[in-house]
Amino acid sequence: MSKILVVDDDQLLCELLEEVLVDEGYDVCCVHCGDSALRYLEERGVDLVLLDVMLPTIDGMQVARRICQRFAIPIMMLTALADESSLLDGLDAGADHYLAKPFHVPELLARIKAMLRRVGLEKQRIHMAPSATPIYAELDRVPLTGTEKELLEYLVSHNGIVVSKAELQKEVLKKELSPFDRNLDMHISNIRRKMVMSGLSKKHIKTVRGLGYSFLETAG
Repeated sequence: MSKILVVDDDQLLCELLEEVLVDEGYDVCCVHCGDSALRYLEERGVDLVLLDVMLPTIDGMQVARRICQRFAIPIMMLTALADESSLLDGLDAGADHYLAKPFHVPELLARIKAMLRRVGLEKQRIHMAPSATPIYAELDRVPLTGTEKELLEYLVSHNGIVVSKAELQKEVLKKELSPFDRNLDMHISNIRRKMVMSGLSKKHIKTVRGLGYSFLETAG
């Protein structure tokens, strides 16, 4: 049974979400502030976090960043802030998906199922070539979100080859690249930042202007 943590200060919404998710067979816990969410995650493991942006004490963006720094847990942000700037801020904070309020329950359930299905598949995968060279074992310990891990694995599987943004967008993010879409760049930026935080060089991922990105075993 998959475990979901709901973090929202709207107690009525939490009650409704808990009822819906329990009916779908999920194990659900609701907390109402960022501090409570972080304490809960320190004590118990969960498979997915549904996180509101407007929270007391610590806002959802900060909570997402702290979760990504310490735990490898996918995050879906739920918020009334549906503008592009808020979307990019959420992705930059480490969220895998962003769902605007008010949302339709079937869409929420579909996204949750897709995210948990991906998590299940990742758990079944063999770790990224751990015996090849030390860099792969180090990469496997970087605290990435599910989407970030998929992007990095795709680049690693094409080691030394320039992969176009359009290909990464289509094969990993599952949508066509549009001229003003910065989602992919945000994810790559997050991967590099977390690599540096884990003691690795961000230069393992090279930007090839006008073409795309390339993974290099030896940073240079």
